[in-house]
Amino acid sequence: MSASAPAYPHTPESGGEAARLYHAEHGCKVPYIDLSAPRPEAKSYPAAEAVPLPYPPRARTGFRADRPDGLGDLLALTYGVTRVEWGGGGVRAGRPLPSGGAAYPGELYLSAEFGLCHYLPSAHALERLNEADLRRQIVDALEAQPAERPRLILLLTSRHEANLPAFGGFGHRMQTLDTGVLAGQALALIDAAGAEVRVHTRFDEARLNRILGLDPRAESVRAIVTAGLGHDAPLPVPAFSTDPGANQAGIPRRIMARHTAADGFDAVSIPLPRVLEILETAAEEIPSDIRTGHGAEFASLDLYCVANRVDGLEPACYKRSAATGALGRVRETVDPRTLFPSGSDGELAHFQAACALLIVGDYEHGYREHGDRWYRMLNLQAGILAQRIGLSATGAGLGSMLRCDYQVKVADRLIHASPGRTVLVAVLVGLEHGVGRPGHRLLLGGYGS
Repeated sequence: MSASAPAYPHTPESGGEAARLYHAEHGCKVPYIDLSAPRPEAKSYPAAEAVPLPYPPRARTGFRADRPDGLGDLLALTYGVTRVEWGGGGVRAGRPLPSGGAAYPGELYLSAEFGLCHYLPSAHALERLNEADLRRQIVDALEAQPAERPRLILLLTSRHEANLPAFGGFGHRMQTLDTGVLAGQALALIDAAGAEVRVHTRFDEARLNRILGLDPRAESVRAIVTAGLGHDAPLPVPAFSTDPGANQAGIPRRIMARHTAADGFDAVSIPLPRVLEILETAAEEIPSDIRTGHGAEFASLDLYCVANRVDGLEPACYKRSAATGALGRVRETVDPRTLFPSGSDGELAHFQAACALLIVGDYEHGYREHGDRWYRMLNLQAGILAQRIGLSATGAGLGSMLRCDYQVKVADRLIHASPGRTVLVAVLVGLEHGVGRPGHRLLLGGYGS
């Protein structure tokens, strides 16, 4: 770990005090970003048995957890190399989900009846670390244990040094958001396959790190996804359809099409119903070990819309009603044009976008019950919602872009936040500029092909 990195991820439990100090010093403002900073090599286990997965993978729902080749499509769509992007900077391997600075600090491990494995995206292969079935040991480390042993367990980790050279201490927060995005991707795919799925954030971290053989100073488990039995047949419903089943059956195609709107947006209006549909999808209950809702006993996330060009909405900040889904204008709102620093890339992107969708949560709420780990738990939930917004925007024919470089104090004044509540992440949405297609795809269609 670099000398400048904060101690928060590794300190003993302090009831939230370490997380508060970390956020005050590192977590509330994006520092100067050095995207040219050196990054460590991708994680691999050369001495482990390599288990090739079927190639090319298919963009379809469905998986089988009883053998490795039944997971190839799921793993590719969750975290694989799904396209090749050509640009002025050369050739880059494209992933199916966003990551801050394209650092991809996360690693994906899985436990099934055929053993414990690490997924190697570059080779689309599994590296078998242990032939034993360790699902029972992993479940025993969870605070909220499933009633039945899961068919498949995904273990999501973060390598701490993967993005710290580029982002400094803020990289730890971005790693947690990245974990949430990855968890959201897995939840969408497994749910679309008809399997019972749940994300776990409360567990014995030290025990799970030992099971994986991790050095917690370099890499730690950040989330667990448990899955039951799902179907293994493609569903012939298109991704972009008004059919009731299209939202789930079309998830793989949305994942193939979703990408960051790197070329910006066209400064045109979008219909209000599309914005409401995107927010409704994001607000769906997260199947997790965290209670959500409103009231003293709940941990809630709220959704706001800072409208620039949305038909039927004046440029202002609006809060989504959890009860009705309607957008109500926030009183005493400030100028929404001040959300991003003047002259920044974020300001230009926000000016072009039709709206900025803000995910809002409360850090102090959870420290009483969960201690320091609540900081990670809350940002992880925000990452799940951010990925839902991106996939839903793609289904609506729109582009999206995750931003963390908003001005926190301005954003919190903009939403008229009650004490303790703050903006966790912003997602810009609008009509993408240009063709709006990802690079050369490396997956087959999967629907009858």
